[in-house]
Amino acid sequence: MTTATTTSTTTPRPDPATVAFKDGLASMLAYLTRVLKIPTIARCWEDLAAQARDENWSHEEYLAALLQRQVADRESAGTIMRIRTAHFPAVKTLDDFNLDHLPSLRRDVLAHLATGTFVAKAENVILLGPPGIGKTHLAIGLGVKATQAGYSVLFDTASNWITRLAGAHQSGQLEAVNRPGSGRGS
Repeated sequence: MTTATTTSTTTPRPDPATVAFKDGLASMLAYLTRVLKIPTIARCWEDLAAQARDENWSHEEYLAALLQRQVADRESAGTIMRIRTAHFPAVKTLDDFNLDHLPSLRRDVLAHLATGTFVAKAENVILLGPPGIGKTHLAIGLGVKATQAGYSVLFDTASNWITRLAGAHQSGQLEAVNRPGSGRGS
């Protein structure tokens, strides 16, 4: 007579109290991150917590890593929204502009404009020249730089401005066009 012996190994069951605590903690963090409107932290706290445990981060390092991700995502989303609301006809950057097509453009002037200091100083930039040399591309590129720096931008063409100003002048509302909040097409 032969007897067969079988050995079975079972994975140890997790402690129910530990599971309940982790589930409760996850639920609480999901609620808190939703109320505080910090979706990036809601999405990545567990992965970062595991990394922090593996690499022996301090609590402060873990918190800083979570907050850095939240801020980076919020800034990125803000830039995307500002670009979208600027009404650019197409999104173009200064990096995409081929400076060889416009040799008369002083690179030092363009580099200075790219810093965006003219925006903070409320200075005007006027791009003049014949059609097809890249004025619109440069204007959009400067606008994109401004949105990346946190400024709100509203793009429009010179011909649209002339139409809007002429209409406002005829209706006696020229002063209202340049008021903050007057919006596009006032």
